[in-house]
Amino acid sequence: MSNHPFQNRQPTKLEDQAYSQARQHFAEHLKQFPTSQDAVKQLERDLAKTTIAVNLAASQAKPDAIPIPTDDGAQWHKGVDLFDNLCVCYRPGIYALEYAVVERFPNGKNEIWNRGHNAVEVLRAFANDQKQALQAWSDDLKAQVTEFLAEKYPSQDMSRVADAFVLKCTTETVSRTQAVTHNHGQKRGGGIHI
Repeated sequence: MSNHPFQNRQPTKLEDQAYSQARQHFAEHLKQFPTSQDAVKQLERDLAKTTIAVNLAASQAKPDAIPIPTDDGAQWHKGVDLFDNLCVCYRPGIYALEYAVVERFPNGKNEIWNRGHNAVEVLRAFANDQKQALQAWSDDLKAQVTEFLAEKYPSQDMSRVADAFVLKCTTETVSRTQAVTHNHGQKRGGGIHI
């Protein structure tokens, strides 16, 4: 059974018009959300492969590799790129390797998203954080669309239009041939942003 807002009744002409205006106004969201969602799904699918690649990189560490300093003063070595300016890094610890998802900024600043001694758990925690950011993005988008439609159509109930728009935005699939792009902005300036 479908949860589509227009399942039981076709949209009115006014709802069609409102949907078109929302689609035009929020066009960038229609591109960004599915791309971000696809990147998180791929990260979850490739969790084992990424973990193996990071551990392989750590076992073949080059002593002359330039370390990546992070905002806490620690020095890390790049293991594997995730997407955009995010990578999984490692560093030797007293008893075991430590892993971190690090965001690298053009200004040279590098921030840690997640860290720990188990690469799988670090990556799972990061993927979970990204899924939560996507949910917050979806909730915020619905509020923005609802507000936009209320301003355009002050005396009309456009809740079905807002619901349909957010459903479309959050369920569109993205072709794997498209570049995975993220506009980071949630947690400490990073992650998926609204």
